[in-house]
Amino acid sequence: MRDFIKRESRGVYILLGAIIVLGAMLRSYQLFEKSLWMDELFSAWASDPENDFNTVFHRTVEDVHPPLYQILLWGIYKVFGYGEMVGRVFSVVLGVAVIPMMYVLGRKLYCVEVGLLAALFSAINFFLIVFSQNTRSYELLVLLTVVSFVLFFDLVKKRKFSTALWYAVACSALVNTHYFGFLPVMSQAIFLIYLSCWPRFDRRLFVLGGGAGLCILVSIIPIFIYILKNLKKTDTWIPVPDGNFILDSLLWPFGDPSAALLSLVFLFIGLDSLIKNDRERMSLSLLLSWWFVGYSIAYVKSLFSTPVLSIKNVIVFVPAMLVIVAYGVGRIKDCFAKGVVLVFMVVVSIACFLTRSDLAESLRLEHDLRSPALEIINSGKNIPVYARWDTLHATYFKLLGAPIDVTGLDAIERDLATGTAPTCFFMIADQWDRERINNYPNVFAVELKDKAEFKNSAVLQYCASVNSPERR
Repeated sequence: MRDFIKRESRGVYILLGAIIVLGAMLRSYQLFEKSLWMDELFSAWASDPENDFNTVFHRTVEDVHPPLYQILLWGIYKVFGYGEMVGRVFSVVLGVAVIPMMYVLGRKLYCVEVGLLAALFSAINFFLIVFSQNTRSYELLVLLTVVSFVLFFDLVKKRKFSTALWYAVACSALVNTHYFGFLPVMSQAIFLIYLSCWPRFDRRLFVLGGGAGLCILVSIIPIFIYILKNLKKTDTWIPVPDGNFILDSLLWPFGDPSAALLSLVFLFIGLDSLIKNDRERMSLSLLLSWWFVGYSIAYVKSLFSTPVLSIKNVIVFVPAMLVIVAYGVGRIKDCFAKGVVLVFMVVVSIACFLTRSDLAESLRLEHDLRSPALEIINSGKNIPVYARWDTLHATYFKLLGAPIDVTGLDAIERDLATGTAPTCFFMIADQWDRERINNYPNVFAVELKDKAEFKNSAVLQYCASVNSPERR
């Protein structure tokens, strides 16, 4: 077996193909089962194909995100149509693309065996699967991060102008996808300066790296003013990391505790083996700079300035962890023992994803927004619709092919107070405003005529009370 995977034979590509198919199947499992949630609806709203380029750009950068993912999603909607699940399929494609790139990374850093193991662990990784099923930028962030490190390794090894150019393109895309994309690029810059200056000055590598860095800086000129604004922000939904955060960030990406603990065992075995192997010094330094330098910057900022490091954002460091885990598993000499370990990790990881929906739900605001929209569409009633998140609910109606206008709560409450409200209307309620909306009959002259309950959401139909002045 070891001789079989030492070279890139046809069998290696068959194995890699099977791993990619497994990853695609897991990422496609019940892909359309759950409703889009608020963040996904923001993505769909910002990338509405009826928007022009400037609208997509400004809606994104003014909401604390670089614009590349939203621009790409905008293009996807234009080509494949503005549908509820188009964005999720796009994320699945990006997530599946991570798997072969992880093979390339593991092979370049170490060997074919580590490449295959890294691809396998990426295919079954809980975090990478879950975020592949969301219309968000996380999978593009991971994909571009892995690509950037593949190209960075080639740049350091080959010192070619063409490699530096492609590296600059990948990193420019990375920093324009997500602000956490700056962390891998910063760690690469620090590592490149070290390699250029130690043990002796390498002028060619320094010039190529400096040229790539200049291109990356030029690429962020359009968003530079927004970067400065976001650096000054102090309000955030992200809490300050507590005493358990570092441990959680090691365990959560693997989902099931058994898979997480076993992965950490081989993570430490891999680290120990790499530390003792002088021939792998550069590869180890590259992975540790990716993981530790980026994590430290985000962690320190979160502790002493504005919190930015959340469990979700840890995903940018997961590929580095998986490569080290793959190296650790690869140190097992006995093929049977290695097979037993791999079967256990695969079975436990897949079982966790298929059966522990509560873990995936904890990574998103789990409430059903699709059912209220379908309830109103299927009712056939041509009456006004109101909701707290009016823009996002209107986006859902549009994605479902029924462009129904939705107005905010302030508008209906003002009209109810002044006696100018419609005779009957729908309210889409969620867990945040349910008490406020339920109290309408006590505050305004309306009666609850109908109600449909869903998961953390509901549709309520109110009509003017028979005793109200308008009805007398």
